Amino acid sequence: MENRMKLIYDAASSLFINKGYARTQMKDIAKEIDLSTGMLYVYFTGKRDILNFILKGTIDPAFILQEFELPVRSHQFDSLDHDIMRAFDENTKAFSAHLENIEQYPLAQMLNDAFDVISKYGIGCLLIEKNPDDLASLAAFYKEYRNNFKDHVLAYIMKYIDKGTFRQVDHPQYTTQLIIETLSWWGMHIRNDAYEIQKDISIDTARAVCMDNLLHAYQR
Repeated sequence: MENRMKLIYDAASSLFINKGYARTQMKDIAKEIDLSTGMLYVYFTGKRDILNFILKGTIDPAFILQEFELPVRSHQFDSLDHDIMRAFDENTKAFSAHLENIEQYPLAQMLNDAFDVISKYGIGCLLIEKNPDDLASLAAFYKEYRNNFKDHVLAYIMKYIDKGTFRQVDHPQYTTQLIIETLSWWGMHIRNDAYEIQKDISIDTARAVCMDNLLHAYQR
């Protein structure tokens, strides 16, 4: 059953991200994994529970591998929004922890950590970005989370510029946006919703390509 649940996770997340939650039906998910629609209902009572299952699995990867009493019940996701917001808040605090002392926190480490922040919850972030109407409370929180993340990256960059380890740029705020978009492309988009999705690229390879280009572009 563990393999079947992972197949459902992968197929449904891809459909919800690329086709949209509202336009995806249970039969679409079943077809992706060569399962009858009736059999899919043995695992989940509806696609909302599948969406919640994916979101829960984003912040807790071990969740999707556990043994479940079938079908998966909605009550298992009663605190899901709160759990996601708490996980994102913890990520934000951990990432910003070095702002007061960057002497032992070089640019390369900051960029690697920023990549981790983006890639760790990549599928969940894309689900929220692509389905804001169906995840309204999370979408509002996520927008604030992204703005805070951008502010923290900009704060680091300004400190590195002052320190002389980041080259001078005319528009630091736009450079920050460019860096975040580059991290986002390699950290989550290329494997999930790029025009030509590249599932075969490992996260380590994506990181290496991203870091090589950003460091050569900005590090002094």
